[in-house]
Amino acid sequence: MAQFCPLFSGSSGNCTYLGTAAGGILIDAGVSAKRIETALLSRQINPSALKAIFVTHEHTDHTNGVRVLAKRYGLPVYASAGTLTGMERAVDVTTDLRLMPQEVDIAGVGVRAVALSHDARQPTGYEMTLADGRKLAVVTDTGIVTDEIRRTLMRCDVVLLESNHDVGMLRNGSYPYVLQERILGDHGHLSNDTCAALLPYLVEGGVTHIVLGHLSRENNTPELARRTAVTRLAQAGLRENLDYRLYVAQPESDQPLMRV
Repeated sequence: MAQFCPLFSGSSGNCTYLGTAAGGILIDAGVSAKRIETALLSRQINPSALKAIFVTHEHTDHTNGVRVLAKRYGLPVYASAGTLTGMERAVDVTTDLRLMPQEVDIAGVGVRAVALSHDARQPTGYEMTLADGRKLAVVTDTGIVTDEIRRTLMRCDVVLLESNHDVGMLRNGSYPYVLQERILGDHGHLSNDTCAALLPYLVEGGVTHIVLGHLSRENNTPELARRTAVTRLAQAGLRENLDYRLYVAQPESDQPLMRV
């Protein structure tokens, strides 16, 4: 039995945990090591059981805790070549940086990177395969859903997918036009509508658990993201808690571990 949980999710910091009987891994460490340790301990997880950190891209809301956490627990840090280059300010010479191979097995989990479209050097999401063949994926910080992303998500059981903003809130909010265009562009973030449009295909393909992640505090609300997703799924004849389960990751989530 594996355990999965978005510990932190959003523009203020991101960190997702996946654990098995053999140990755990983190996807990103975008808040302080202390906050990550506290989040793990509150869920009865010993941070010393961690085996590796996988970084999606070099932006600080995904890397702030990497250096301290990796040093404190002797963790290897995996990322794409571009992300490793971009992380120079987030790490030091003692950090065990490793180029992400085609696939690596850590704590009984096969981890594979999937290319994303974001304004970073070489951003990636991650697909994780458990010993029994079930798959999970974390895909945030992408402006578009490519064919590769779609194929990856459709073979998963559990998906954490970006639902960053409501277009109306963004357009009528305080962000300057240039920033709005960056967020809405092909190298920005997925909107609620774009995320929701993909969900029926995922559920019909076998996804049973959906986590909406990386919500903007300024241009979205958990209620709006959830309503947009559930409405689109209902239009496709899919019923919450029967055909799928839906969760919304909070900036600092008190969500319990999901057993998968």
